[in-house]
Formats: sequence, structure tokens, C-alpha cells
Amino acid sequence: MASVFSACSSSAVLFYRRNSFPSKGSFFHLKRPLSANCVASLGTEVSVSPAVDTFWQWLKEEGVVSAKTPVKPSVVPEGLGLVALKDISRNEVVLQVPKRLWINPDAVDASEIGKVCIGLKPWLAVALFLIRERSRSNSVWKHYFSILPKETDSTIYWWENNHIGT
Repeated sequence: MASVFSACSSSAVLFYRRNSFPSKGSFFHLKRPLSANCVASLGTEVSVSPAVDTFWQWLKEEGVVSAKTPVKPSVVPEGLGLVALKDISRNEVVLQVPKRLWINPDAVDASEIGKVCIGLKPWLAVALFLIRERSRSNSVWKHYFSILPKETDSTIYWWENNHIGT
């Protein structure tokens, strides 16, 4: 899921929100068309880890990114994100992830553990699938797992007394 972070009035950065998940539809649609300006020339070059480089190469091999992809991985204020290499016009496709790489209830159903997960809540089946796939050295998604954070500050881990206003 992409969103816009305004670094200044003339630039924008696309970043992945860790606490949001795409809907069951084929594509993520914004209510208002999104456009972003290139920030590659602002001198904000930050190197990414070798794991991110490997993940980006895997995305190339899987056909998700190409030489024409108008973004690159980078570190942004929110964490790991995508930075525009050129101006991105309204309705321009930035990345398109094929369904075969989605991690969702359909992927669970088609997997070796699909039969075991029948009747479970979809989020629980996906969680079990993620645990199983992360433990497999030959998982299709091993490069994706290697770039995930080791910890999160997600609100789902807050105790009641951590909430604002209490």
C-alpha cells in the first residue's frame, strides 16, 4: 500500500505503511490520483542494506520492477520506502505485484498447509502461513522476509495504559 509523505513542497516520497494491508481486490486504488515529484537530485542519497539490494534484484527477476521502474528503494523518515527517480504522473503505474506473489488467504489455500487451515479465520491462516514460509530456506518470499523489521511499534502491541489520553 502506498501513501505520500511530503518532504517539502516540491517533492514527495512513496512509502510502505507497515500497519495497513491491501484489500482483496486486484489493485490498490486511491480516491484521488497520486502524483509525485522526483527527489533523486536533492542529495538525499542513502544506501540501503545488502538484503534490500537482494530483495530489489528478486523483484526484478519476478518481473515486478524493471529498468523503466520510476522508483528505487531508500531509507525515508518512516523507515524503508521507495523514492521517485523521476516525476510520476497521475495514474502512472509504479509497481504491479502479480497475484502469484501475494501473501493472502488465497495463497494459504493453494499451499501445502491450506487443508490444515480450513475453517480458521483468514488472518490466523495467513499468520500460520507466514511463520511456516519464514522458516523455510527455499521459500519464494525469503528475500521479502529478510527485509522485514525485527520489531515493530504497532499499536496492536500497546497495553491499555499506553493509549493516548489515559
